[in-house]
Amino acid sequence: MVPNVSMAVDVRTLAGEQENPDSSGSAHCRRVAALAMELSRAAGFPPSTAGLLRLCNLVDQQFESQQFEYKDADSILEEIRSFAPFEGFDAALVEHIRGLRCRLPEQIRRGEGLPVEAATARQIFGALGQEREYEVQELASVAVKDPVVAASLIRVANSSLYSPASRFSGAGPAIAYIGTVEARKVMLAAVLRPLFTSAGLMRLWNHSVSAAQFCSALAEKTERVAAEEGLMLGLIHDFGALAVQFAPRESRDAYTRLVERGCPVTYVERLIFGCDHGEIGAEILSNWNFSDRMIEAVRFHHQPERSEGPLTAFIYLVEFWSGLDEDLPSFRRVGECLCRAGLSLEALAQTGTKNSALKTLRSLS
Repeated sequence: MVPNVSMAVDVRTLAGEQENPDSSGSAHCRRVAALAMELSRAAGFPPSTAGLLRLCNLVDQQFESQQFEYKDADSILEEIRSFAPFEGFDAALVEHIRGLRCRLPEQIRRGEGLPVEAATARQIFGALGQEREYEVQELASVAVKDPVVAASLIRVANSSLYSPASRFSGAGPAIAYIGTVEARKVMLAAVLRPLFTSAGLMRLWNHSVSAAQFCSALAEKTERVAAEEGLMLGLIHDFGALAVQFAPRESRDAYTRLVERGCPVTYVERLIFGCDHGEIGAEILSNWNFSDRMIEAVRFHHQPERSEGPLTAFIYLVEFWSGLDEDLPSFRRVGECLCRAGLSLEALAQTGTKNSALKTLRSLS
């Protein structure tokens, strides 16, 4: 908690000056300052106003406690409102936080208002989303319906990764050459990549490819789930982050300011959208008829204590190891997920480089 020494010198002069910028206390100050500055834009008074800082401090404390006791954003704000008489701020200030709230358009939440490439992705995932063995002809019949998918298969088969004796010109022979397991990876990645690049999210796509490799390797190492299921989860786990890009401009601008000032992505999403990108992505995947276990893993991959499935633990550990800091740090969550996955921290660190999935997927970049 930020001590009340003139509210920690106005939260270290609104987080512009910290003794140790990497400490948890400094991170807390940055988040409080970021929220105070954003609310001051809406309320029209200085962000250093004591009551506003006290409110933002409480909000941050409540979000920090989510790993121990989950509460939705509305419940948190209602509880904070009840604290107003005791904490020295005007309860009406809470409404300015509510004023940040934006509900994504319904068609986006259903996955129907995404770029045109989403329709193709939905068809391909519908055809190839089941965890089973596929025949060459079965994959070829899907591939020939989309020129991007067919071209991707041919390009991979002709690449130096496989070094064919002669070049392929058709999807069917390309699938037969690289094998149905690798072909399915290529097809799934080929329809997802344009979705991310069209929204200017190439960095997120690269993260998804790396997550697919790591999650597949974890699944293979522990034998808790099929490696192919782990790979699929890695590719789609951040699908909700794509939908966030189609929020109204004002909300996207507030989102960007808060993240740039030090608030983790999921923290901001819960403030603005009332849920994080995992929950948003799960809603889309539910409408796309993905399996319940895959939907659950995506939904809770930043709240793993709310799921008992191994897939959720795997993808949380992958996110932790990626170092993207999309959520508030929690070694409690890391420890619980390691235990559930049957891994040590050392084993986690050593996993991921021996799986061939990344090379196949990277060849599409």
